[in-house]
Amino acid sequence: MINVTRQAYLEGFTPAEIFATLSDTQALAHILPRVQRVEVTQRNNDTRTARVVTYMNIGGIFGTIRSEGELTWENDRAIRFKVRTPVQVETTWELVQVKTGTDIQLTTSLNLAPMLGPMASFVPTQQVSEMMATELETVLKALARRMRESKLRERAIAA
Repeated sequence: MINVTRQAYLEGFTPAEIFATLSDTQALAHILPRVQRVEVTQRNNDTRTARVVTYMNIGGIFGTIRSEGELTWENDRAIRFKVRTPVQVETTWELVQVKTGTDIQLTTSLNLAPMLGPMASFVPTQQVSEMMATELETVLKALARRMRESKLRERAIAA
């Protein structure tokens, strides 16, 4: 299992505002670098669960892959997305209100063993961790950019 966590602080934004952006399937394609499309196939607001399909551009011989997973959430606090196939991935967003903004903790766990079997032991975990860390940092920067752009649009409409 490979685990990577990155943190960010977004000043001037509440957890509710960030949660709303992360809950917008159209926005996710602009925030998550490899995601081309997101579809919610089932949703239950009472249990705060959903079935979600993502189409991710992996590139090379893999092209675009479809993955289906389970999404759970705690309103304005956390979002968890678990994928079982084609590879086991779990991503968790935690949002905490602090002073004049929000602390974000973004964690991704990757388990290659079910897909690769004994070959997983040959995967250079340090390189994969570094690659995942770079992706998470890119996601957090894209989220911050999206939040700032949204606030500017709101101000322009209000003016």
